[in-house]
Amino acid sequence: MKNLLTITLLAIFIFASCQNEKNENENEKESSKEMTSSFDSTALKTTTIDTDEDRPFLFRYKFEAGETFKYRLTTIAKSEQTIVADTTMSEKMSQTIIFILNFKTLSLDKDSVAELECIFSSVNLKANAQGNDVTYQSGAQMDSTERVKFAEYESLINNPFNLRVGKLGAIIDIYKADRIMNKFLELRGLSDSLNAQQKVMASQDLTNQSIKPLVSQIFREVPEGKMDVDTTWNQKRESKPIMVFQVDYENQYKVASLEMLGDDKLAVVTGSVKTTVIGDPNYTERGIKYNFDKPNTIATGKIYFNLNKGMVQKSRTESRIENGYRMEMPTPEGIQKASAKEIGTNVNVIELL
Repeated sequence: MKNLLTITLLAIFIFASCQNEKNENENEKESSKEMTSSFDSTALKTTTIDTDEDRPFLFRYKFEAGETFKYRLTTIAKSEQTIVADTTMSEKMSQTIIFILNFKTLSLDKDSVAELECIFSSVNLKANAQGNDVTYQSGAQMDSTERVKFAEYESLINNPFNLRVGKLGAIIDIYKADRIMNKFLELRGLSDSLNAQQKVMASQDLTNQSIKPLVSQIFREVPEGKMDVDTTWNQKRESKPIMVFQVDYENQYKVASLEMLGDDKLAVVTGSVKTTVIGDPNYTERGIKYNFDKPNTIATGKIYFNLNKGMVQKSRTESRIENGYRMEMPTPEGIQKASAKEIGTNVNVIELL
């Protein structure tokens, strides 16, 4: 009887331990799923600083060799296009992508330029085009057809690349991204279709057009001089061609306040954009006359820069662009007229995890 009681108690203990371990694993999985498939775009719950202590201050990225940190980057894009001719056609599209990026500081030189390793550990996509839903989650079971379909995301996962970032947030270089490109070509069955030089060029395009726009949301360039509440500064961006126009962009920033998040001091920065549109709105090609509307761009944002940690704690930026045109085309039946209008919005949310 004593032996039976001991065995029974042991069995209960083992069962309870297994249940606890199972519950812990399930909780970890649920927490991981929530981190990779959801985001928080609300303002941080901070407290206002009433004292003038530690003012003015400096913006500096404070990297330390061996440290690791993680960000969740969410991009939300929506567009609506309407074309009016003999009939009216409308198209709508929405897309939300959540990236998890893991960083490790490999080294720091005498000028405080950090060499970082970055790995995309998760990508979650939810999109809808004309009522058709598309979803993707990295790491989920999928057949070879699905892997090819989402090759641009599959190739990112767990393929590290390096970047060099200065103490003011300037991204000096991004390199070793060839592993991502090689994986993409492999998934698409194009590994043998490009020569070595073409692969280098493709890797550079990947870096400049896909990777850099993402990581520059995390590492934002900041001014070198002393800052205080109400300090403002501008930053010119690269001009972009939109239809027949050339659009110059200039970001405008202001330190709105200093606030506390726990024991950390945050500089809260608000932002907007100034645009200059250059170009002739009238254009004729093969007898077809076009009249383009000047692109109308509005952008706003709020950035929480953690002065203690020396990195962006959180940010939310939003932009909206509206453009359109009218056309007249001669036909045997007379002048045929049509018009088109497109509205696009983009929201980017950065969260230090």
